[in-house]
Amino acid sequence: MAEEAWTALHRAMHVFRDSWIAAGKNVELNPGEMRTLEALADDGPQPMGALARLLQCDASNVTWLADRLESRGFVERRNDPADRRVKTLALTDAGRAAQQKAHDQWRTPPAPLLALSAAELRTLRDLMTKCWEQAPGDGG
Repeated sequence: MAEEAWTALHRAMHVFRDSWIAAGKNVELNPGEMRTLEALADDGPQPMGALARLLQCDASNVTWLADRLESRGFVERRNDPADRRVKTLALTDAGRAAQQKAHDQWRTPPAPLLALSAAELRTLRDLMTKCWEQAPGDGG
């Protein structure tokens, strides 16, 4: 039964991922750029090395992402006040606006979810919450 539930959840993740990608395309962001803006929106300026670890990619990829986002005015590079050798990335107002626009679209539930009753949605929410509360780490 767990395998069947996992298969159903996997299919749902694809629907939700497609919705997330479409939200990024709406503001002309690729998935890496979306993840970078999301990471910056939560915690303010971030060292580029820390972003590489968070995004689980090589530091050169963060440099590429920073170049792309900076050229569009979405982020700015800054020196870390504690160590001027370290570069941080910070969202600009334009970056916050793009992130918010994508986030607003992505937060709109897709049609398959809207087709569920209120009771089904509560059950789904409660089960997913229970599942992630038991997960190791931050639980998503």
